[in-house]
Amino acid sequence: MAACVVLGACSTVGRHTTQRAAIAYGPPVQMRVCVLQAPGVTTQRVRELVAAVNTEFSVYGIEVVVPWMRPWARPGFSFQQLFEDVTRRELEPPCDRLMAFVDRNAGDFLWGLAMPEVLGAVDDNTHTHGYVIATRVSLNQLFAPPKATTVHEFYHLLGCPHAASMSLCYDRIAALKRSVAPGTDMFPGVDQNGRFLLTRQAVN
Repeated sequence: MAACVVLGACSTVGRHTTQRAAIAYGPPVQMRVCVLQAPGVTTQRVRELVAAVNTEFSVYGIEVVVPWMRPWARPGFSFQQLFEDVTRRELEPPCDRLMAFVDRNAGDFLWGLAMPEVLGAVDDNTHTHGYVIATRVSLNQLFAPPKATTVHEFYHLLGCPHAASMSLCYDRIAALKRSVAPGTDMFPGVDQNGRFLLTRQAVN
């Protein structure tokens, strides 16, 4: 599981290097991310966070589009409950990815005063399902605000691992774009061994 754990040390998937501008990423593509929207997360907030991702991903020729947003009630309090609820759902057309945008409550605030928080996570098996905390309530989010966390987790949706630099990430993004099968309607997932999952059936 690729997760962003505040006080446990991850806020980026590595530092950008000059290699970023040296790689040919190929023609523009879209990655369709369907959204589960908690009650405290407005549609405008989702759009703001996706816009931050699109600004970051523009250099790679990847545009994130949102085919649909559906209301989603938090299944519980803990990270595990949130994560399991999202990852157990099948990927349905036209979605290439499924992300929950989670709100915060008083319990989250109290937890964040003393304990590490998981502000976002993406599954390792397919890199297609995950969640981000989309609103700000805890002190920890001063160091990892929602926009930074969202960009971080969306890099994981491209199969990028945690690393000191992003050189491996750039190569993976270029290879992922090249792997899109002609005539397919799926932007591929990435399994835990780095192999590309070219269909929703393979993901599910």
